[in-house]
Amino acid sequence: MTPDEQDEVRRLIDAHEHTLQVCRACAETTRDLAWEVKRGSAPPPEALAATLAEVERVLAELGQVEIAIAEMKAALW
Repeated sequence: MTPDEQDEVRRLIDAHEHTLQVCRACAETTRDLAWEVKRGSAPPPEALAATLAEVERVLAELGQVEIAIAEMKAALW
């Protein structure tokens, strides 16, 4: 494997690791919100607005990862 190929593999591994971190954070936020609603309360509107803004950022980032994966697949086949 060439040094450039090794760098690309490292970059991909880092991207997958970051994606998992994002997914974990989303799952934890969903769990926390569900527990709060189950207890009969709801977060303040400001907290929900901040969560929605972060969700939109994460979804955009995941979209970029999906594009990168598609490009890599296309380059291989």
